[in-house]
Amino acid sequence: MRARYRFAEWALAAHSEVRFIGECLDCGERCVDTESADDAQGWCLKHAGLTGDRRFEMKGFQLFTAYLTNAAADGAPPAT
Repeated sequence: MRARYRFAEWALAAHSEVRFIGECLDCGERCVDTESADDAQGWCLKHAGLTGDRRFEMKGFQLFTAYLTNAAADGAPPAT
């Protein structure tokens, strides 16, 4: 029996704009994700003033979906 290989091409589609989260590294609390880096930083400063915590991390993220770009060529239905 011979091996049969199929190669697929994939692409990513963004589902949102970049979002930001400020997280306290001292207690683990974090703000609700926001579209504004300034709002996330503001949360960190307010949290520092209320709790005395001093170490923070800000994370930016964007959501994506992967889909096959050549699915129709293989007879498969296109990804949605």
